[in-house]
Amino acid sequence: MKITRLYKNVSQKEQELFDSYLPSKIEQVESLMTHFQDDSVSLDVKMEKYDKHDAYDVEFVLKMPMKTMKSKEASHGITKAVDLAKDRLIVQLKKFQSQIRQDQLNARRHSSIRKPEIHEKVSESVEQELRVEV
Repeated sequence: MKITRLYKNVSQKEQELFDSYLPSKIEQVESLMTHFQDDSVSLDVKMEKYDKHDAYDVEFVLKMPMKTMKSKEASHGITKAVDLAKDRLIVQLKKFQSQIRQDQLNARRHSSIRKPEIHEKVSESVEQELRVEV
């Protein structure tokens, strides 16, 4: 997974704290992305500091071949904002994966080659009615 970091209005010390804390949280996202190739998934992480409110805004943008997911959170602490944004992203990923699994199961159910016996009986009765009318 390709990771891109963007910073806005952040001091060097805050950036170092963010860079040291982020890899441990990204591991949880990477563990859910095992079905995709490493070069097909990218994660953009943006961090911005608001001086007026003394708060940090963290945004994760996960780009996959099928879908793009975003999660954004603001908090007064860097680590708390990262945790909240990561948790939102993981919830979206799990929901998306369960949806894919459900779609695959539904596709398997509808791909039966053999016709049910009900259809065979109905078609036989229709053929008999047609023979009688002719």
